[in-house]
Amino acid sequence: MTRFQCADCEHQHTTATACPRCRQVRGQVEVCRSHGARHVARCGPCRTLARSQTGL
Repeated sequence: MTRFQCADCEHQHTTATACPRCRQVRGQVEVCRSHGARHVARCGPCRTLARSQTGL
């Protein structure tokens, strides 16, 4: 299951639409299953997520 992290309260959850803790609708960032929001350069999924989130 895909994990997301709220940019406001940094709570990790499974909902892409809103944070269940602070109810913030925007700022839900997808995170790597292995490394969370801390992207690791050698990890393929981390690189893919970082590119998709920055628009590169």
